[in-house]
Amino acid sequence: MFVKQLEAFRATMLAGTVSGAAVLLGISQPAVSRLIGRLEKELNLTLFDRSSGRLAPTAEAQLLFDQVERTFVSVEKIKEAATAIGKAQAGHLYVAALPAIGLGFLPAAVEEFHRLHPSVGITLEVNMSARVEESVAAQRVDLGIGEFPFRLTGLETEVFCRAPNYAVVPVGHPLAERSHIKPEDLHDVPFVALTRDQVGRHIVDRVFERAGVVPRIVAESQVNSVLCDMITRGIGVGLIDPFTAADFAGRGIVAVPFRPQIEFRLGILYPTHRPLSRVARAFLTVLRRRRNDLLRNASAQRNLPRRLGE
Repeated sequence: MFVKQLEAFRATMLAGTVSGAAVLLGISQPAVSRLIGRLEKELNLTLFDRSSGRLAPTAEAQLLFDQVERTFVSVEKIKEAATAIGKAQAGHLYVAALPAIGLGFLPAAVEEFHRLHPSVGITLEVNMSARVEESVAAQRVDLGIGEFPFRLTGLETEVFCRAPNYAVVPVGHPLAERSHIKPEDLHDVPFVALTRDQVGRHIVDRVFERAGVVPRIVAESQVNSVLCDMITRGIGVGLIDPFTAADFAGRGIVAVPFRPQIEFRLGILYPTHRPLSRVARAFLTVLRRRRNDLLRNASAQRNLPRRLGE
């Protein structure tokens, strides 16, 4: 349209003179005059009275200026918003995650991300891994973190971690000082387990079956943090993912390596035809850094997992 003409008009109204407008715009006075003349012709309006030898705004000019000023303020806001978006300082991020990291690890990551990006809102959906996958596939969330394997199509996946589950026992338990725990060590020991509708439960059952061990299951839950809470209360022992074990470190449990290893694999999910936004990528940077920090800190502590990431 006539953006340059409007800029010349606005600058003249703000400066009060053509010479002042020329300084504001960094162009010559004749150039400003030509732009204003073209605008008046385009609009079929007389914007300035020239009878006194200088430009005096008409009533029409003042009415137009009020509208132009609102428009330019909006343009400036758009520029500011674009800058904020480019720096991942604006927007809203929707994340879905399974409970293993959604109940402890992720809230702590959200806290750090909020300090770095205070203008970005976050909605965190915590659900079973299959539901997380469905939310991503339906594009209800920007990204998800779930447990392999994934079954739906139309998703991009990348490995977030490959780590062993740990045998978790109460502090003071006879197995707490072991360098590692085997299935045979858990024969007839009170055991808390995932419910049978969880993939992890079937993997653990097969490990016990191959070893000829029948665990004495005293309690079940779909969520490892609930199992960990039971363990802290002395109800039994269990096989727990490394993130939940780390969340409960120092709260009355000891995490001991389990042999044979039962791998816990988490993946990042996002829709194939919806690339991650700058905000989502910035959030993943925080997640990966916290994962790596946990890895480094864990290596020196007995009651935390020793390896988390790839």
